Amino acid sequence: MSKRNRQWRSALLITVLASSCLPADTTKATTPIRVAIGTALDDPTGIAALRFRDRVNETLGDQVIVRIFPRGTLGSETAIMEGALGGDIDVAAISNVVLANLVPELHVLDVPFGLTSTDHAWRVLDGPIGAELNAKLNERGLRVMGWAYAGSRQLMFRDAAATTPDTLRGMKIRVPANPIYAETVEAWGATSTTVAWPEVYLALSQGVVDGIETAAGPSFDQKHYEVAKYLVRTDHVIYFHVWVVSERRWKAWPEAIRDAVAAAAHEAAMLNRRLRLENEKSIFRQFEQKGVTVIRPDVDAFRDSVTGVVQKYSREYAELLERIVACK
Repeated sequence: MSKRNRQWRSALLITVLASSCLPADTTKATTPIRVAIGTALDDPTGIAALRFRDRVNETLGDQVIVRIFPRGTLGSETAIMEGALGGDIDVAAISNVVLANLVPELHVLDVPFGLTSTDHAWRVLDGPIGAELNAKLNERGLRVMGWAYAGSRQLMFRDAAATTPDTLRGMKIRVPANPIYAETVEAWGATSTTVAWPEVYLALSQGVVDGIETAAGPSFDQKHYEVAKYLVRTDHVIYFHVWVVSERRWKAWPEAIRDAVAAAAHEAAMLNRRLRLENEKSIFRQFEQKGVTVIRPDVDAFRDSVTGVVQKYSREYAELLERIVACK
């Protein structure tokens, strides 16, 4: 063997030995998980989102990076829903009011005075009816991880103490983009209008609306007590935040990420449920401490005024409503 060949082989051997002593390449692709919620991080929904992040990190470590986008940073609930459908948002807590625009059967939960208590609600949503609604959402692109309590819905007004439907006549009231909510306040004699949730504070402060149809907890989180001084406890609807995962993202994840996300999101939903229920026990007192007058109105008058709305949707969702009543 020539001297030149021996030198070349020696150089090659040195290179191979040197490379074998280098540490293995441990670089892994980190999967982003984007969580969108409409509240602050110290709200029950925000606390649940933080729990989700912690649980996923405990399980998966640096395989993922969880980012939480609170207070509607990524847009309205409708925008968040569309982002999850498109795979731009991975996990979200979205109200059933908004999701009903995707799965019309969810409107059955919006029928005024239909669900009589939270216990009644859980018998419906944690049972066969809930499973059917979950399957319909899954078919449309959102995988349900759990139903959280979002509150019993009330009315808030800038400067009117409304105790009967008659006192609402001529008022403009903000409702979510949902036909049953609009028909309900119109049955009470008011004019309904839709304003994106992050813009409600401004609409109240500028007098664009006279009042809002809302839930106490989320309204307190948004500091509506600064611009609306009367809260009327009609308790006409129980509504929910549904913790969902983008089906498009779910299909792209390996099994380990799916398992971790599913477990953590379900835990977050159940924590959200418990914390909101606990929060609501004191929320009306907190409103009073902020200078809001809390009114217990003539609920029977409000109930009697929406008989036509109830009858309309009882015909449209007759079988589902019968099953819901049977769960009482």
